[in-house]
Amino acid sequence: MSPSVTAVETAGINLVILVGEVTSPVVSRTLASGDTASTCDLATVTEAGRVSVPISVMGECDLATVGAELCVVGYVRRRFFRSGAGVTSRTEVVAESVVPMRRRVQARKIAARALENLSEFLDT
Repeated sequence: MSPSVTAVETAGINLVILVGEVTSPVVSRTLASGDTASTCDLATVTEAGRVSVPISVMGECDLATVGAELCVVGYVRRRFFRSGAGVTSRTEVVAESVVPMRRRVQARKIAARALENLSEFLDT
């Protein structure tokens, strides 16, 4: 009799909605694929104090100027890369949507869409 193998389906959701202030200039770099990636830091204020989060955006990001208040919807990713003598990692938020908070209606729409997707996931 052979052992029975049961397939286990795992499902999860990786969702981030941030509203905060850009605290570092945008740095853009060209990837090996030829695509452009932009990074900056976004600071949010919590009960524990100010928290800074690295944000990564595919393409150029002209919205992220220092001092701008943004709404970012995306997911968390840990990225590994070679640095100096070894391998290091960075945990960042990969932005799928970035909207200036001065466009509150548009910011509300991207946040509502993300929460709707979360609700659909939880209802299954």
